[in-house]
Amino acid sequence: MARSLRWLRRVRACHRLLWLTLLMITGCTPTARPEARPTPNLDPISAERREVVFSADDGVTLAGELTLPRHPNRPPLVVVIHHAGPVDRDAYGYLAELLVDRGYAVFRFDKRGTGASGGVYGCCEAEDALAAYRAAVAQPGIDPQRVFIVAQSIGTRYVAASFPEYVAAMPPCGVALLSNLLGPVDIIAIAAPIHVIVADSEPDRQRIGPDAVAAHNAHWSYGASLYIAEGAEHTLFDIRDGPIDWSNPNWVQRYHRGAMASLLNWLDEMNRSQCRT
Repeated sequence: MARSLRWLRRVRACHRLLWLTLLMITGCTPTARPEARPTPNLDPISAERREVVFSADDGVTLAGELTLPRHPNRPPLVVVIHHAGPVDRDAYGYLAELLVDRGYAVFRFDKRGTGASGGVYGCCEAEDALAAYRAAVAQPGIDPQRVFIVAQSIGTRYVAASFPEYVAAMPPCGVALLSNLLGPVDIIAIAAPIHVIVADSEPDRQRIGPDAVAAHNAHWSYGASLYIAEGAEHTLFDIRDGPIDWSNPNWVQRYHRGAMASLLNWLDEMNRSQCRT
């Protein structure tokens, strides 16, 4: 009888351990953000959509796309450095459409563990972003003297932290910092012309906007400019008509028009003047 009781206690203990283990696994696993990724309609405005496969520093195979515009010969290149989260290239499909239609080649990539990229999401984002930049600037058919970086949110920190490595791969003609996270100290690591775009809803707007731009202009003579997007949320989508429903594919139509116009106009100005050698 005693042996039977001991056996029963062991079984119950095992059941409790199994239950707790399952609870920890399900409780600690982040739920996926319900986002719809509309495929951009790039075919009518592009001459080529080139699949680019490249290796991360640890050997994981990553993938991206270089989209070339129809008309310019050796067009300027914009390399997109993503915001946070397990997003693929189509997260910036709306931006690619705007840029390609304006005559820019655009490189977007699938983060590790998303889209056509291998590996598991959650590792090595800064290193992967730099690897993507290296792969992009090595592509034939673009003008190496007219390369721009468009980084967003956490991507602004990645670029600042490794800017000498970006320059070693190909000195950028300018760096646009969308949803900037860099303050006055960190932003001066970017030794290039910059354009900062932040939402008016940012709680730290003064530090990451006017103060950061003033610090860059005080430290460098490249030129730093600022646009504050009124009625935008952090990632520069317009919330004046209410919050964004990220599960609805129509979210892509709510990009902030003023912010994107500011970006395009700054790129055009840099392309006409600053980039010429």
